[in-house]
Amino acid sequence: MGAYKHIIFDIDGTLVDTYQTGLGSLQETIKELLNEDVSLKSLEKYFGIPSFLTAEMLYPQDPKFFLEVWEEHFVALHQFSHFFDGVLEMLERLKTEGKKLGIVTSRSLMELEQDPIMAPVIYYFDVIVTSADSDKHKPDPAPAFAYLAKAGVSAADCLYVGDTVSDAKCAAGAGIDFALAAWNGIDVDAGVLAKYHVSNADEIYAVC
Repeated sequence: MGAYKHIIFDIDGTLVDTYQTGLGSLQETIKELLNEDVSLKSLEKYFGIPSFLTAEMLYPQDPKFFLEVWEEHFVALHQFSHFFDGVLEMLERLKTEGKKLGIVTSRSLMELEQDPIMAPVIYYFDVIVTSADSDKHKPDPAPAFAYLAKAGVSAADCLYVGDTVSDAKCAAGAGIDFALAAWNGIDVDAGVLAKYHVSNADEIYAVC
């Protein structure tokens, strides 16, 4: 184990595979409200963006209604969500070995609290930053700065683990080392922003 005291995680695409649930429900919402057939691949750009911002971009005439319909489809597809292989064991081991665990997510607090997937492990996390904790959102570093302030730690104490370029830019802007979680099978070019590239959950131990 290295010198990092806080290991910060993104949720979607990093801890939990929500590809089919999140993007599939968005796909169904667009079909219902806009009568457009779009591919899941074309919707990947909305991964990591707060849902209310996505709604404002896609359905500016009534983003609140868009969110309500999206939530209905999300619940209907929730059975497709699951933790990536080794993630639960990783969180338990990191906690046992004395690491502080954190979350920096674009989800709202309500979305997080109502997620039955996260409910059994939410107590693992010492500090949680959601979309309401900063005025700006990833890729802006504001959420990462919010984490540092909330935890009362320095950037040097932290490692941020995420799966998107937005995660990487958020961490880099706050001076936090970044590990690209490449275990979700989505090809992401984080370039020089990622200090580490990890292909499975077990590789986290070697870098943190």
